[in-house]
Amino acid sequence: MRACEGWDHIAVHCNKDRRQQHQTLTTLRSNTDEAKMGQKSKMGVCEGRGHIAGHHATTSRVRLSFRSSFIFNFSIYYCVIFKDTEMGVENYHVIELVGEGSFGKVYKGRRKFTGQTVAMKFILKHGKSEKDIQNLRQEIEILRKLKHENIIQMLDSFESPQEFCVVTEFAQGELFEILEDDKCLPEDEVQKIAKQLVRALHYLHSNRIIHRDMKPQNILICAGGVVKLCDFGFARAMSNNTVVLRSIKGTPLYMAPELVREQPYTHTVDLWSLGVILYELFVGQPPFYTNSVYALIRHIIKDPVKYPETMSANFRSFLRGLLNKDPNSRLTWPKLLDHPFVAETLEDVEARKLGANAAASRGSDAAWKGEQHVQTTGLTSASPEGRSRTPTTMDANTIDLGQHPAFDCSSPEPNSQRVSDSDNVQSGCQLLVKLENNSRTVKGAKLIGQDNEALSVILLPLKNRQCRDQDVLSANQSLNILSNLVAAGAINSTGVLDEIFWELIGFTSNILRLKISDYNELLVKCFSVIKKLLDNCGGGFGDSYIRHWVAMVELYKEVSSSTEDASGRLLFESVACITVIASRAAQGLKASLATKRADSAINGLKEILDHAKSSGLADTLLSHLVSCGTSLMSGSSDLLRAACEACRAIWSLMDAFEIQSANENAHVFPLSSMYSHSLDRLNINEDGSVPLIGTDSKKIVDGVTQEFLRSRAVQVAFYYCLRQRLEAAWSSAIQIILRCCLHNSSVSGVLCGLPGSLPVTTVVSGGGDSTIISEIFSILSLCASMDRPPQTADTNNLKSKISNPCALVCHSCLLLTAIAQSLKSTGRNSALFMLTSSSKRQHSRLSDLAHHYSLCDRIQNSFQPHSMSAMLAFSSILSLESNSSVETSISEIAVPLIPRSATLCDYLRTLTDNNNGNKLSYWHGFRDGCVGLLDSRLLWGGALAVQQLCASGIPQTLINVLGNNHSDQNQIGLSPVGVVWTVSSLCQCLPGGSSTFRQVLLKREHVKLLADLISDIHLKLIRCWGGPGGGKNGIRDTVNSVINLLAFPFVAVQNVTNPPSTATGTTTGTAASVNSGFLLNVGSPGGKVCADDKELIKSIEASMEKYIKILLEVGIPGHIIQCLKHVDLKDAARPVAFLAKMTGHGPLVVQLLGKGLLNPNLMKRLLDNSSPREVKLDVLMIISDVARMHKDFYAHIKGADILELLKGFLTHEDPNIRAKTCSALGNMCRHNSYFYSSLAKHDIISLLVDRCSDRDKRTRKFACFAIGNAAYHNDFFYEELRGCIPHLASLLLSEEEDKTKANASGALSNLVRNSNKLSQDMVFKGAMQALLKLVADCSVIAPNPSRMSESPLKIALFALCKMCTHAPCRQFLRASDLYPVIVTLRESGDETIAKYASAILKTTAQP
Repeated sequence: MRACEGWDHIAVHCNKDRRQQHQTLTTLRSNTDEAKMGQKSKMGVCEGRGHIAGHHATTSRVRLSFRSSFIFNFSIYYCVIFKDTEMGVENYHVIELVGEGSFGKVYKGRRKFTGQTVAMKFILKHGKSEKDIQNLRQEIEILRKLKHENIIQMLDSFESPQEFCVVTEFAQGELFEILEDDKCLPEDEVQKIAKQLVRALHYLHSNRIIHRDMKPQNILICAGGVVKLCDFGFARAMSNNTVVLRSIKGTPLYMAPELVREQPYTHTVDLWSLGVILYELFVGQPPFYTNSVYALIRHIIKDPVKYPETMSANFRSFLRGLLNKDPNSRLTWPKLLDHPFVAETLEDVEARKLGANAAASRGSDAAWKGEQHVQTTGLTSASPEGRSRTPTTMDANTIDLGQHPAFDCSSPEPNSQRVSDSDNVQSGCQLLVKLENNSRTVKGAKLIGQDNEALSVILLPLKNRQCRDQDVLSANQSLNILSNLVAAGAINSTGVLDEIFWELIGFTSNILRLKISDYNELLVKCFSVIKKLLDNCGGGFGDSYIRHWVAMVELYKEVSSSTEDASGRLLFESVACITVIASRAAQGLKASLATKRADSAINGLKEILDHAKSSGLADTLLSHLVSCGTSLMSGSSDLLRAACEACRAIWSLMDAFEIQSANENAHVFPLSSMYSHSLDRLNINEDGSVPLIGTDSKKIVDGVTQEFLRSRAVQVAFYYCLRQRLEAAWSSAIQIILRCCLHNSSVSGVLCGLPGSLPVTTVVSGGGDSTIISEIFSILSLCASMDRPPQTADTNNLKSKISNPCALVCHSCLLLTAIAQSLKSTGRNSALFMLTSSSKRQHSRLSDLAHHYSLCDRIQNSFQPHSMSAMLAFSSILSLESNSSVETSISEIAVPLIPRSATLCDYLRTLTDNNNGNKLSYWHGFRDGCVGLLDSRLLWGGALAVQQLCASGIPQTLINVLGNNHSDQNQIGLSPVGVVWTVSSLCQCLPGGSSTFRQVLLKREHVKLLADLISDIHLKLIRCWGGPGGGKNGIRDTVNSVINLLAFPFVAVQNVTNPPSTATGTTTGTAASVNSGFLLNVGSPGGKVCADDKELIKSIEASMEKYIKILLEVGIPGHIIQCLKHVDLKDAARPVAFLAKMTGHGPLVVQLLGKGLLNPNLMKRLLDNSSPREVKLDVLMIISDVARMHKDFYAHIKGADILELLKGFLTHEDPNIRAKTCSALGNMCRHNSYFYSSLAKHDIISLLVDRCSDRDKRTRKFACFAIGNAAYHNDFFYEELRGCIPHLASLLLSEEEDKTKANASGALSNLVRNSNKLSQDMVFKGAMQALLKLVADCSVIAPNPSRMSESPLKIALFALCKMCTHAPCRQFLRASDLYPVIVTLRESGDETIAKYASAILKTTAQP
């Protein structure tokens, strides 16, 4: 048999050594006998605890008005701790040991005189922390209150200095034993257990208690199959305001997904555990079972539950409801009670009533026997919550230690009862004066701190609530003494410190309630002492953090809302107390993050943050800041210190929340996350970006940002905080503004002093005097002056005030980075917004930045965060000028300040193997600034800089930087912005020579690396990234940078050479594809390649086949198509342009079509009216090129379902779209008549006829091309095309391009190619005459072969040759005045012309 096990697994010792048991029982009885005999022992004070017979026991808050020692009876002590307990361990017989573990031992016992069998759990205190003891008391407290048939009943409890004893029902066995013996149970037995456990959990949850450690070992089986839930060591009572909890407790095997994810949770975690237990009872093992904790967590988070076929539908439905991974969708109350599997039947209800009646009967019998007793042995008085928070009130559990004969330490009574003897009053004041004088030395202060009588005298005035003049004087003296004691570190006892704190709180609260402005100085001193007390003692004493915090928040709110404080000192001192505790909380959480360890103190810190949220403290602090700013705007500086302290308090809260979030969710850069093998990449938020600073901090940032943009007062408050030469104010204000800037890009304009209505494209001078950004540059200048000789007195004074200039530089540079990146994200592409239009200021500001990363030639110094952040700020500012390919005034200043190429190479190579951490902040990578500067040097350094960097091996170094991110997550990383700069730098290197091209793009592993950057998983991670370079814009920038690199060979070749067009049967529309993907020709490094780069062009042309093969092997065509799913339509121009480049190559087209290039949904999206013009044009060219390439691709085009869209484009307002549409339709008719019926179905031919007279000459040219191919393969469209003959004839006689005339001639030729339906129209509608006139006009250039390729003469002669096969045309030709021209051309030196002329003459000779 097993009893309630407690916190550890208890091994049953049925054959325990009787001698050991006898010795234990003898000790127990001996202690009891000693208590009965009233053995006396002495008790002294030691840090707020009683010392009893050599053993420590926690008591309630000990008053300081006690004697140095006293004597009391052990049994009296015992009853003080448990004031309602009338019985002790002597009322039980201890029978035998039934189990033991690390917590203590469990005995089977019997209550004297009744024979009732019980379980007696003895839990030793030795080796346990105060928090562990509190947890034990918590379980006892919870058990004591619970009364339910399916919850183990606590019968009694006791506590001695050495141990706890808890007496409960004696249960017959564990559910765990049944699983061990029987492996699994039938479903009906599982159902019986389920119903009872559901009732037990419903009772717990109705009382706002979460068990948190549901497992078979904590479920007991009693007589008659009654199930009882036990072991509440991990339980937690929820207050009425509790919604979710965060601390993790319990057994991993039975943990809910939200627990293993370390996310907030509710009572539904118990319901998940219930589902796991029931599943295990039926199947024989839990749904997720493995020996690896890592694998177990992954299974719980991701894997679905597999249900056996033998399970009934009701049972399966019930488990599906409980084992829902989404806690919000989990089956819970009240629906759970009504589920068919556990809903009570009439039989169940009747059986339960019978059981209840029987139990009641047994209870009455027990009461008659004297067995029943009052169960009020709670531990309230021994818990921190049980301590009275009113300094002058003694609760019922406080041991009255008596009064010292020399001092009256009780609270003052009404006037009639007060001591009125003036000599006594004077004597008390003189004593305080003496104590104050002694406290001014460290030695004297420490002596006072060790004298309890003296401390009682010091605190006595603070207990007085009358506040007369003499009382105020005494209180001032007490405060002065306490200030000296705290400053000297004279008080080390946490109990005494706690007592002093609460007396100060009570006194301060009383003075505040009086609302008398004359007492403000006294209040200032109160808060000052409290601040010192909190600051010198770590922000809290023992486990009192949360209580101190709550008290201080209430006092601060009262000061902030109602107190008249013209000087601002009271507001400053009160908020400073908040700052102290909040900053200590942040430090404590940061320490736990470093050690990966959580303890009771950390839980207390988290409670502080929870209270900060629920109390609306951030809003109060923000209102405080508005008030301070308003005062500053009026010209008063009284509230300046309060404004600075409010900034510190707000930042401390933000920092604490961010650290807490970092403890729970460790964010890594998308590239590192993509290559990691952790669960990070599995938690991709499909709904949007995840705030890197945590949700709670983000809410504060959102509130500050809104107020900053709305209120001029807040802007002024921050501005003056930055003007103060106070390091803490600087740092706090900078950190807050940094987050606001990252949260909302509009903040950057305010920081630079830009007009709110300034158009994005308008460039003005920003960052002038009286702007926040000018103050940031001033801070950097001051820090730089500290390193530059000669040192002035002002500089030396500043140097002594700044304890950590490197951190200040780092944060300032990161703010400048955020401002520059925010400006760029909104389209403001000019560094003038930050640097002003003054060249002197531009040079000064950039030089100060450069100073912080160019410390002599000692490269290792620049690996410090402040140096790398200076690089990042510098490169971010320069990126505002990157849209200009030529040097600007700013770039001329900046380029000489960029480190030499060799130095940058050394930076990157050294950093590759360094391990200084991969982040400058949550948002910025350690390498970002270095690659950003490299990109700027390549952009503006000219061809020589590119060649030098390529010669130094920088391309391979950059590839290594990209590739090494996944080798070790602790390696120095790249943020998404850094990745874009790295790829851009690689791209800038490509024009440097053929060897660089081959090194970068002709290696499969390098192209694969680039493919990974635009892979589905990486782009999703970028979309979820909550910092710069994340979201939709981040995806756009990443995709575009990779495309610029991959498209380089196509752009370079196309930019230098235009391959000649080829024709079959009729002139083609290949000219439409000459400019395919034109956007890449203009905006990428490939467009910089010119005809002079002969070696590079030759190398690319020779390697193009190999390069295309690599692209196919890596699957680049599919990756580019997949990218279109991630980018917004407005950002699709570059990916589509690259697709247009690739469609010029057959092998790539095959893979593109296989990957869905012409997917109808994709085509519909890209050709939508809202699509950018460039996208529509490139898609039309893609269709045209694919159609021209091979007839086998016609089926793919037809499947794209685009004819109706093309029909609409024929009348589009943009002439280029009309022209490209005509070209596409012409190529769709190039190889055969596949599309003829479809074109007829959509009534497209008539619109093509109209386009022959379009106002745009290019549209007319391609319309002729399309009509010619529509008539080429058969006479299907002849009747419909009859109307185009006059238009074509007119074009031949107009001032059109030769290409247009050639296309028109070819179209006329094809209109008589397949039948004579239109032969007479050719004569009567002027086509024959127009062709003859064209031949006559062109014949004058016939002797010049060099111009034959430009002339439409050959096509016109070919058309006449075709027409002469029809009698009406022959007759007209013979009769024409221009017929002799044909005779003349028969003698042409051009064989083709002579051939066509001879054929015409031969044909016309026929009748």
